[in-house]
Amino acid sequence: MKIQIKLSKDEAEAFKNFSNVVKPEEISDDDFMKTIFVTGCEALNQQLSQMVQQYAKENQKDLESSGIMVVEGEDGQVQLMDAEKAETTENTEKAETTENTEEA
Repeated sequence: MKIQIKLSKDEAEAFKNFSNVVKPEEISDDDFMKTIFVTGCEALNQQLSQMVQQYAKENQKDLESSGIMVVEGEDGQVQLMDAEKAETTENTEKAETTENTEEA
């Protein structure tokens, strides 16, 4: 895949200055740019994930009224689940627990 980014004259100069300062000499310009791009994508993905987590926590009632169950883990992370599927999974787990208890 090839990605081309057009920079203004000032942006190109700023990038050139940045890369001259931080790019190790043994790394090619192409590899350095790939690293910056991938690192930026990972940072953006993490930021979006945090925003979704925050939104889910703040809008739990609205989400649940639309059929999306918000489940918060012990680590504070939330998962969004289809309320119908979550209910089915919960009932299955209860049945398995009851079955195991009866067998013991």
